Amino acid sequence: MFSDAVSAIRRAGETITGIETQRGSVFSTPILINAAGPASAAINALAGTDRTQVIGTRAIRQEVVHLKMPLSASGKPAVPCVVTDSDCGIYMRPELKDHIPVGSLEPSCDKLETVSPDAFDDNLSEQWETQAWRAALRFPSLGIPNTAQGYVALYDVSDDWIPVYDRSDIEGYFMAIGTSGNQFKTAPVVGEMMADLIVYVNAGRDHDSDPFQFELKYTSKSLDLRTFSRLRRLTEKSSFCVLG
Repeated sequence: MFSDAVSAIRRAGETITGIETQRGSVFSTPILINAAGPASAAINALAGTDRTQVIGTRAIRQEVVHLKMPLSASGKPAVPCVVTDSDCGIYMRPELKDHIPVGSLEPSCDKLETVSPDAFDDNLSEQWETQAWRAALRFPSLGIPNTAQGYVALYDVSDDWIPVYDRSDIEGYFMAIGTSGNQFKTAPVVGEMMADLIVYVNAGRDHDSDPFQFELKYTSKSLDLRTFSRLRRLTEKSSFCVLG
């Protein structure tokens, strides 16, 4: 439902019963999945799950630079695929009309800006120039326009930049949150995984002590969902950036 927002989450004790919206609609449901992206923390606060889970989420403001594709010495596109440059703290990839977007790898010298998903500055700032010059360190022939082009949006970032795909302490309330800018291509698999997790939990299995193992049908390997638990310790091997 566009142009409406969740205003309350209905519960009967520790069981989900439905939601209310700002326009006055009421929806009854025994299953609710928080997939609210940058608003995930606010929805968890409405449900009351933010008081019990270990891994939290927050909305981080991000700027992406849009530049003309640089050319190699042979005259071919110099960025034919996704390129990460940890020394410069950026990633790049090809885009339509011979352009590249340049995003940040969140280097330690940059300050991460936590914002409200309902009120943030969507104008490009001096960070645009910083990221453009970082790209020019990798491609000295890169042309930097006088007018900034790009876009500003939000990441739904977890404490260790790894998603939370899990149940909650409230019966019927599940979470697919904290995707931190790196899970967009996994959406079809995540949908199947969450559906199977819900079936597993509703069958009476204790996902916290006996985590669900999701079978990846094309590789015949299993994914242990304890990796994405709301109760996990910080994943020390995480990149703590958009690379996950």
